[in-house]
Amino acid sequence: MSLSTIAVKPVSPAFLPPLWLRLTSIVTLVTSLGLLLLSLTVTAFQTQFAGALIPTLLTALSFAIFLTAYSIQHLRREHQNTDQAFRDTHCEFSSIFQNVLDGVLILDSEANCLDANPSAASILRIPRHELLGKNIRFFFMNCETFSEEWRSFLQRTGHRGQAELVARDGTNVFVDFTAAANYLPGRHIFIICDVTERTRAERALRESEERFQYMANNIQEIIWTMNAETKEVVYVNQAYSTITGHSIDALYKTPSSYRDLIHPQDRIRVLSKLQEVVASGFFDEEFQFIHASGAVRWIWVKAHPVRENGRTRWLVGTAQDITSRKQAEKQIAEHLDATEAARAEAEALRKSTLALSQNLAMDCVLDTLLQCIGDLIPFDKATVLFVEDATHLMVARETTRSDPNRAGLVLSASENAFLQRILFEHKAVLLSDTANELDWSDTPPFDRSRSWLGIPLTAAGAVIGILSLSAPVPATFTTEHLRLAKNLAVSAAVAIQNARTHERAEIYAAELELRLEELREAHKALTARSE
Repeated sequence: MSLSTIAVKPVSPAFLPPLWLRLTSIVTLVTSLGLLLLSLTVTAFQTQFAGALIPTLLTALSFAIFLTAYSIQHLRREHQNTDQAFRDTHCEFSSIFQNVLDGVLILDSEANCLDANPSAASILRIPRHELLGKNIRFFFMNCETFSEEWRSFLQRTGHRGQAELVARDGTNVFVDFTAAANYLPGRHIFIICDVTERTRAERALRESEERFQYMANNIQEIIWTMNAETKEVVYVNQAYSTITGHSIDALYKTPSSYRDLIHPQDRIRVLSKLQEVVASGFFDEEFQFIHASGAVRWIWVKAHPVRENGRTRWLVGTAQDITSRKQAEKQIAEHLDATEAARAEAEALRKSTLALSQNLAMDCVLDTLLQCIGDLIPFDKATVLFVEDATHLMVARETTRSDPNRAGLVLSASENAFLQRILFEHKAVLLSDTANELDWSDTPPFDRSRSWLGIPLTAAGAVIGILSLSAPVPATFTTEHLRLAKNLAVSAAVAIQNARTHERAEIYAAELELRLEELREAHKALTARSE
């Protein structure tokens, strides 16, 4: 509260008598002037009205005396009323001066305190009697600056501002002040309002805001605030630009443009969940978004509603880029799949090796080999070729869906460059499309093959056969199929070599049994002769 806001009741002018008294005085004056002129005329001409003139003049004189006395009495009463009004006004101003909450200082042109109210003494933490006569520049934090501003103030009619004062006890006091120069010649009024608590609260709020902005601008997560009704963004930190690649100004210009960043596959789901967050009370979603560069990335958004005055007004939350985590999860899943595939492959190879080693008959070994390779690789035709000599191969076993079995067919390796490569280099060959190979020979048993795998069956460092896999569709076989076939070929070659050894052992055993039988017959014949 300041003195400039106090209204004072106006005092009616004391010199204005009532209207009837003014009119009567004018009439009496006119009448007196008329009688005066009449008396002069009577004196000059001795008319017949001379006898009645004197009573009339006395009557007019008496009435004028009455009016004069009444006017004097009225003026005296009005003067008393005016004097009482001034005394009341003085008491009112004195009461305000003494009880107003703002500090009021009356200063001379040197800034010395001529008078001060109790509030001013309380704000400056100094007794009032010590404040009187003290120069107020000593209360300012910067005395030199005050002196310069005081000289400038004296040349103006008024000034408003804020200042930091040092009270008598050394306490820093923040005030808002209003100053008026020369309200009376050489007298200046200085009104101060203690705003220390408000200023400190504002400083604390500003420091808190600065700390929040520092944290928000340096944190890796997006911090955002959204209008709960319109779903428009009202605040977002600097991480928004870092994560999405879009500017914050563009988002503020179009507060709902964040919707366009959501990947079309997830947009309907995410926006539906966002509409339900007021009722559900939480939002926790992982979804894809489109970076400014066009790249598709992953983000994790969490939010909760904030209520004001009994209704949900804001949605606040965080958003974190989880692309790296998603990629790691994908890699882990791929590694798990690869591990599972490797485990399944190892189990299949183990079963294949076991199956190949359970029976030493060549027919069973070849049938088992083709069955096992069919479980691992999608082929249309599989052929097992045995090496007859350095240049010839024989079809030992063949499985096909359309062509008849051509077991026993002998072919020359010189007619197929890829067979020669396998025999001499001991390396597998993968042809994604035979139509693109100039050296390919479309002859049985490789006819109608567009994708072809040839794996050497090696035992004791020598190629004993070739496993041929064909498909009528290009690019059917991959390097993974080649790797699986090579792994299985190792066990197959050993099993074939064992089957061959077993067959030879059986042949040798049969021949040995035949020789023994002949020896027995010869021994019996000799025994019979000797008897």
